[in-house]
Amino acid sequence: ESILNQWLSIVEQVNTSNDKVSVEMDFPSEIGNRVMQVNAIPEYDDQENIESVLVVSHDITERKEIELEIQNKNKKINDSINYAKRIQNAILPNTRLINKALPDSFILYKPRDVVSGDFPWFVQIKNDIFIAAVDCTGHGVPGALLSLIGYFLLNDIVRSRKITEPGKILDLLDEGVTQTLRQDQEDSATKDGMDIALCRINTETKTVEYAGAHRPLYFMKGGVMDEVKGNKFPIGGGIYKNQTNFTTTRLELGKGDSFYFSSDGFPDQFGGPEVRKFGPKKTREIIDRVHTKSMKDAAEVFDNEWETWKGEHKQTDDVLLIGIKL
Repeated sequence: ESILNQWLSIVEQVNTSNDKVSVEMDFPSEIGNRVMQVNAIPEYDDQENIESVLVVSHDITERKEIELEIQNKNKKINDSINYAKRIQNAILPNTRLINKALPDSFILYKPRDVVSGDFPWFVQIKNDIFIAAVDCTGHGVPGALLSLIGYFLLNDIVRSRKITEPGKILDLLDEGVTQTLRQDQEDSATKDGMDIALCRINTETKTVEYAGAHRPLYFMKGGVMDEVKGNKFPIGGGIYKNQTNFTTTRLELGKGDSFYFSSDGFPDQFGGPEVRKFGPKKTREIIDRVHTKSMKDAAEVFDNEWETWKGEHKQTDDVLLIGIKL
């Protein structure tokens, strides 16, 4: 009787809406409860009035069970990834500490997925501040796993082994990643690694030392822009042709001078009217325009320009941009 009433209700809906109605309903049977998809299709006479209603039922029990299983698996995966995000958030530098050490600075951080292959790294030891934008191979979960390796290796090199020269820090980071991922073995299958832009800032002497793996540093000195290109090979990923030690570049900057470095996700974002990359040229143009502003205001300009460029397009990669004014 209950089934009959449901069917009559469906037919009534067809009469009211003058259109096809599809519903799912439980259907008791000899082999247990089944899930049926019921389609009620109106049939019209010559005057376009409903003459009859054709009711067709399909057994979709197996399909619903598969859907439910997929939903449960998705929930487990999402719960795991969200828990991984909590772990990754724990290694991100404390914003309050950064603001205290570098009051006129910003970190623009936009992970593409829940967890990220990019991460900012920050350590202060007496008058030396170390800050880096690290970009691990890939994004999402694989990138996040690599980011943990990078984080602990950097902490060990600077905090425990007390290495302070940026080029030397990157040499040891490269060695550490290569050994950890066993890329120094002939049968190694992994080519994973990371790009990095690393600065050491001495708050007493106002000197900035920089070393980069595949990443440049842009700086404004006395209102004039210049660039330190960084080395043309990454951290880890196996031995590259023409690979040498990482180079440390020393900059003598004064009050009001500023510098900027990022992961490749910022310039590599596709968008704009012709769906092209944001590009380093546009990045430099913004720096030239905002370097007299406070870093808080500069961050807003960078964010707005980048978001406008991206528009409705999908985010290409994780994004990390750091700006510091002395």
